[in-house]
Amino acid sequence: MINSRAFSLFVCFILLFSFNASFAQDAPKPIDVKINIVTGQVKLTRVGKTLSDVFTSAFPLYAGDIIETMRESKAELTYADGTNMRMKPLTKIQVQDSTLKVFKGQTWYKFTKRGTEFLIETPSLVAGIRGTVFDISVTSKGKSMLSVMEGKVAVKGTKGNEVLVDQGAAVNCEPGGEPSNTYTFNIEKKKNEWLEGEWLSASGGDLEQYFINYLNLKAEYGPQDPRTLDAQRQLEDAKKRNSPSPIVPISPPSENRSPFRK
Repeated sequence: MINSRAFSLFVCFILLFSFNASFAQDAPKPIDVKINIVTGQVKLTRVGKTLSDVFTSAFPLYAGDIIETMRESKAELTYADGTNMRMKPLTKIQVQDSTLKVFKGQTWYKFTKRGTEFLIETPSLVAGIRGTVFDISVTSKGKSMLSVMEGKVAVKGTKGNEVLVDQGAAVNCEPGGEPSNTYTFNIEKKKNEWLEGEWLSASGGDLEQYFINYLNLKAEYGPQDPRTLDAQRQLEDAKKRNSPSPIVPISPPSENRSPFRK
């Protein structure tokens, strides 16, 4: 009886240990990347999850998370080594420690000099970076365009042929194809697309921000969802706060009540 009980306890211990070990392996791995939602909202799909949540403020990131900027929304990622990435509206990416997948949209990067290579993958190319400034645009059909403003970027297509793109040069690549020959572009015009001043966080009380939040939640969850209704209430409150106070006309004092009348 005692041996049977001891054996049962031993089996339970083994099962519990195996479960804890499996849970530890499956637990998401945090990454040292900070997100700043400049304006609007970001949709987050946690690694291993299928449902998404919409955020208007920063949240922790884990390897494998998918984030997407919504309409009229912009976000910025900052890595521990100072590497900076910007996302324009309707851009979708997946974050990892030393790789980044861009599914669609427009992104901008400023990499500090790194000891290891950082890879950026799109549906049609892979870019290897150590230190440079460039941007990548990915269309809804997966075509990618890469433009280098500083430094150099090594670009590969699906067949592995590598093209080195220098400062002032750009390439494009179709899904299943190889990078095009490099061509020049207007660097100043490209820099104007990513002006520093446009990436300053909007004021929390900005009426336009409340309006964007409401429209995005309405499109994502529907008009009767509690989150949409709460955003609508915040928008109405903001409108009231921003409405100018009515001007009450001041009538001149009545002659028969003037203290100076003799």
